[in-house]
Amino acid sequence: MDWIALDERQQTGHALIDEDHERVVALINQLASAITQHQSKEVCGTLLDQIIQNTKAHFARENRLMAEHRYPRAEEHMTQHAHLVEEAQSLKRWFDTAAVESVMSVSLLHFLESWWTEHIPTSDQALADFIASARRS
Repeated sequence: MDWIALDERQQTGHALIDEDHERVVALINQLASAITQHQSKEVCGTLLDQIIQNTKAHFARENRLMAEHRYPRAEEHMTQHAHLVEEAQSLKRWFDTAAVESVMSVSLLHFLESWWTEHIPTSDQALADFIASARRS
């Protein structure tokens, strides 16, 4: 069973954004599976690195879209991106040095889940709606 299931609430209607989300969610679910299967710290760390890199690339694409479409809430949205990346990198540093991997792994998965369930349906949806509206004008 997937840690995070894709459903209509996470679909923004913007193909590029949605494709990025699907890719990141697949990696999060791979990490959750690796953790629950007690795979090595190296395997989990590699997946976490991939999640962070894909997330950074996704945020860069969203930042370009915001600039291209002169999104009025771009600064707030980019601040959220910076905060999420810093949190993820902080968790990665903790993961790299943690002695108790199971506690850290649960914290990591909960952070990733909250990012998914809070940021995407609100901030990313607002961006996608703005772009769609701008294209119709």
